[in-house]
Amino acid sequence: MSQKPSLLIYGSCQGEYLAHVARYLSGVTDRYNIKLIALQQVTEQDWETRYDEAFFADVRVVWNQVESGEPTIHRRILESRLRPDCQVVKFPPLILLCLWPFSGSDPRVAASSDYVYPWSDSIAASLAPSLTGEDPPDDELFARYMRLTTEKMPDLERRLRLDATRVRAVDALADIKVWDWVEAHFRTTRLFHAATHLTALPFVYLLHRLLALTDGLSPAGIARARQEMTFLMRGNHGQDIEVVPVHPLVAERMGLTWYEPEARHRWHSHAWTYREYILKYIRWEPFLP
Repeated sequence: MSQKPSLLIYGSCQGEYLAHVARYLSGVTDRYNIKLIALQQVTEQDWETRYDEAFFADVRVVWNQVESGEPTIHRRILESRLRPDCQVVKFPPLILLCLWPFSGSDPRVAASSDYVYPWSDSIAASLAPSLTGEDPPDDELFARYMRLTTEKMPDLERRLRLDATRVRAVDALADIKVWDWVEAHFRTTRLFHAATHLTALPFVYLLHRLLALTDGLSPAGIARARQEMTFLMRGNHGQDIEVVPVHPLVAERMGLTWYEPEARHRWHSHAWTYREYILKYIRWEPFLP
């Protein structure tokens, strides 16, 4: 009895999550073993150890998360290892920057030896006690942040157009298009926990389309996988380990109907309001043991 071929997923943390879900879909795993290469973690040494020629010997399908610009060394190695008869299904990353307009420079992100707050906020960083030399009470500090961010709030519709330009450029390289769907739904349904971390619904959208394009899956297998996916993703919150709250003025100006001003947002083992998150970020307060 011959061994099952493999389906390889090459992608960012979004690809990791797709692999996590796909491994529970018998409509896929009855036909393929699931393999993963996380592009944000792979090293050149990995190609000679973990992902050598033997790793690729049984790969017959690749779900390949595409990128714009010149191919990286990792992508060139990946492509050189694939068999000529390997099917490659290209999908884009989902990215929405306009909901977090102050993401930008915060030297603490690079300088910190601990994993603290990787989603930067340049206005919050400018109020850090380590920079200003003062640490006012919570109400005053939060009021300063809200005043500065209100004064400096950019043209969000222009930011949205920039997002559209970026994502459509990657869509053009892919077999699956995402921007029109994102633009049609992000105001009425929460699709993003952070600029590149997704709720469950975008993964369902991607998986439906990836399944339909994948060779070797029978109509019955695809139907079963979709049924299983519906069950698995019911009540699932996607990549919610770090939920970056949306600024209330951003929610107002962008018309986010799903937005709840007093909602609590998961940050690892915590559930913080927007205000709590901002104050902790400004002070760079540790939250892990």
